[in-house]
Amino acid sequence: MHWRDLDRPSRPPSRRLWSAPVCWRYRIPPAIQNLQPSRSATRRLLCSILFVLAAALHTFAADWQPGDGYRSRELSLPASGKTYLQRLDPALTGIYFTNVLSEEKALENSLRTGGSGVAAGDVDGDGWCDLYFCGMENRNALYRNLGHWKFEDVTASAGVACEGQYSTGAVFADVDGDGDLDLLVNSLNGGTRLFLNDGKGHFTESTNAGLWRRFGSTSMALADIDGNGTLDLYVANYATSKIEDHPNAKFDAKNVNGKTIVTAIDGVPTSSPELTNRYFVDAQRIVRELGEPDILYLNDGRGNFKPVSWTDGSFLDEQGQPLALPLYDFGLSVMFRDMDGDLAPDIYVCNDLFPPDRIWMNDGRGHFRALSNLAVRNTSRFSMGIDFADLNRDGFDEFLVVDMLSREYQRKKLQTVVVPMQYLPVGKIDNRT
Repeated sequence: MHWRDLDRPSRPPSRRLWSAPVCWRYRIPPAIQNLQPSRSATRRLLCSILFVLAAALHTFAADWQPGDGYRSRELSLPASGKTYLQRLDPALTGIYFTNVLSEEKALENSLRTGGSGVAAGDVDGDGWCDLYFCGMENRNALYRNLGHWKFEDVTASAGVACEGQYSTGAVFADVDGDGDLDLLVNSLNGGTRLFLNDGKGHFTESTNAGLWRRFGSTSMALADIDGNGTLDLYVANYATSKIEDHPNAKFDAKNVNGKTIVTAIDGVPTSSPELTNRYFVDAQRIVRELGEPDILYLNDGRGNFKPVSWTDGSFLDEQGQPLALPLYDFGLSVMFRDMDGDLAPDIYVCNDLFPPDRIWMNDGRGHFRALSNLAVRNTSRFSMGIDFADLNRDGFDEFLVVDMLSREYQRKKLQTVVVPMQYLPVGKIDNRT
C-alpha cells in the first residue's frame, strides 16, 4: 500500500523552502471610515499588524524540528470529532468501482479470492493523480482525476478495460522512456500485459513486448537493476490454479529408484510447461504442490523486455553457486530496495505457504546472490506484503513483512495444523527459520 496525494496537483519538487504570503483583512468601522488617520497612527497600526504576523510565523516555525536534511513536526490528533481520514461517498467522488467475484467462480478457483490491486499516477499530464482499479469478473476501470476529489470514468476511451480476465495487480511506469506513464497489468493465467501511453491518457497494448502471457502473476516491481538507465521489471508469480480446488483429480505416477514420481495430472503430463517441476510426493506419501517461477525482465529502454535466466549464473545461491533450477515459489509481493547501501536495487520477494521469502542482493550489474541466512535469521511464513522505511532516522532502512498468522494463541494453533513443522538441527546455525 502506498500513500498518494489525490486532491492536489502534482508539481516538480522545489530546491527551496518557501512560505506563502499571509494576508490579513482589516475592516474599518463605519463610524470612522471617513476619517483620515495621522502618520503616527498609521505607523502604529502597521507596527501592530507586523508584530502579530511575526508572532504567528514564529509560532508556526517553532512547531518544526530541524534534522539533517529534513524537518519534522508532531501530528496532533483530536481527542474527538472529525477524523483525518474520511470515507467519501461515490456520489461525491464519481468512483463507483466494485471488484466483483461470485461464489461460483470463487469455488472454481480459490486463487480468485486473493483480491485485486490498484495503481495511481498522472496518465494525461494534467498534474492530477488518476486511479486504475483491477477487477476479477468485471472489467478494470481508469478514473481521471478532475480535482477536488472528483473523478471521471475514462476506461473506454483509454482502452484499458482488460475484459475477460481475472486481473490481480497493476502499476504505472514509463517503460519506453517517452516521459509519460505506461500501464502494466497482471492476471491469473494471463501473465503480464503492457499498454503504452500516448501522453494524453490513451493507451495501446504492446502485444510483442516480450512479456509472458501465462502464469498466475500477482504483483510487480520496477527498478534499474544494471545501471543502464532503463526500468527493468520483476513479476511475482503464484499459480494459475491449485490442486486443492480439484478434489477428484487423477494422478498418474511411477516408481523410479524407490521414489514415487508424479507423471501426469488428469491426463496432462507433468513435463508440460504449466506443470513441470511443480509436483512431488513427500515422505508421508502426500502429493505436494509448488508454485510458478517468478520472472525478471530486462528492459531495452523502448518497452521491449527480455526474461533473465534463473540458471545461467545471473542468480547465485547463498554459497555463490548458480541455481540448478528456477525457484517454484508462491510469490505474492515483491519490492526493490537498496538494502546494503551500494546504490544498487536489491530484491525482496514475499512467498505464501511453505517456501521461504527470497532476498536477492544485486552486484550493481544486474547479477544477484541470495542473502546469507546469518544476515536475516527469520522470515515469515505465508508472507503477504512488504515495505521499507528508515523509521529511526539513522540512515538505514527497516522493513516490515505482513502475513496471515493470527496473534491469538488458539487461532494460531488452528492455522498451523496442516503446515509441516520445521525444526532447526543442533549446530546448524545458518538455517533460516
